[in-house]
Amino acid sequence: MQDIPPLDASRKGCQERDSRPRTQCAPDPASHRANLWLLIFHQIIFRVGWTFKTESVVLPGFLDFLVGPGAGVYRGFLPILNRAGQGVFPIFLARLMDHVPTKRFTLVIFSALLAIPLGLMAVLALGHGEIGRRNAAVTFLAVYFLFSGIYGLYQVAFNTVQGKLIRPDYRGRLMSYSTFWGTIPAVLVGFLLLRSWLSGNFPHYDIIFAASACLFVFSGVLCLLLREPVRNETGNEVTTVSFWEPFIRSFRTRPGLRGLWLVGMVYSFSLALVPHYQAFARERLHISADQQYLWVIAQSASVGVFSILVGWLADRFGNRLTFALLVFCSAMTPAWCLAMLHLPRNWVESGIWFTFLTLAFTTLTPRLAVNYALELVPAQEHAVATAGLQVAITLPLLASPLWGWIIELWGFERLLHAAIVVISLAGAMSIFLPEPRTSLHAKLPSKIIPGEE
Repeated sequence: MQDIPPLDASRKGCQERDSRPRTQCAPDPASHRANLWLLIFHQIIFRVGWTFKTESVVLPGFLDFLVGPGAGVYRGFLPILNRAGQGVFPIFLARLMDHVPTKRFTLVIFSALLAIPLGLMAVLALGHGEIGRRNAAVTFLAVYFLFSGIYGLYQVAFNTVQGKLIRPDYRGRLMSYSTFWGTIPAVLVGFLLLRSWLSGNFPHYDIIFAASACLFVFSGVLCLLLREPVRNETGNEVTTVSFWEPFIRSFRTRPGLRGLWLVGMVYSFSLALVPHYQAFARERLHISADQQYLWVIAQSASVGVFSILVGWLADRFGNRLTFALLVFCSAMTPAWCLAMLHLPRNWVESGIWFTFLTLAFTTLTPRLAVNYALELVPAQEHAVATAGLQVAITLPLLASPLWGWIIELWGFERLLHAAIVVISLAGAMSIFLPEPRTSLHAKLPSKIIPGEE
């Protein structure tokens, strides 16, 4: 890891460090505190917007609403389109981010651009009956791929801004604070709004997607207030090397990052099943779709609560250990689904929410993997490291439509058993990843913000 200068450095010292190529320049303590809380508020608003389009409940439920019986095959395309968008689009941005002197503007732009595909989804929800079920499904999948691609660009922008403005041992705090405090409004909108918008035979998906779009735009506007030191780009000129060279070089020379990418490839099988759990509840367990808002609330609340523990563990014991723990815990979701097949009916109806509660581990694992990747490489490689991680997670998901077809043909049970085995393998692999935090603490000042030791 590169040396990260103390945060009490003067502006003159910052300029002197900027004159050296590829050197990270940290802001002063007041700016760091302001940036930390601004990014927390940004993520809280973003999280509430995300609740309206929860990828495990709302979006697959909308696709099932469009298609009707036999939607499993179409639903199987959701994971690959999600990760392909998040993996392919960021590749083109990753090599450019290091040459952008003020990176907060990219965060503003990509946050606002997310409103475009959501607006198209709202229009589709209003007029899907005019174009037929199959055409509506294909249109939705195309728009969803666009959304995922823009979200992938957003992730590169956010992770790069986070890597530049927030110290490594405060990134877990950023994740836990924003996720926990974002849970309160997320649960409130679930009870007050989603409960009525998702009920009945004709849910108001148009209103849901429009509300999500507005919140994403607002969260992006907040990022204009970030205090970002402008870095001298001397020594960071764009080179004419092969497009893939930065990724190949990182794979060859960064063993820790290479191991993380491999674990991500194995773990991604669990992500392929995420959109199918709501169908499992409705089709296999015969739970009423009117309970969907409760599933959204259960997942949102659990993500918020667990994020506090995960953030504390990451800051206290390191991202590597916490990442391994999350991977193992992700196996609880398929295990609980299999268990419900053998429970009394009244237990199933009252315990289905636990399925979506345990999905919090699947939600938090990729986020923590990004924080871990940021620690494994110097600042100028952050964009490449996170984009490469997205690609690694995406590649195995090319088979996700096959999983949807298997569900339609043979049911859910076989894939649930396979998920437990594969997730356990990924957890075992993660134990052998390196811990960069030991060497990092020797380079960081003991205090960063008075009163927040």
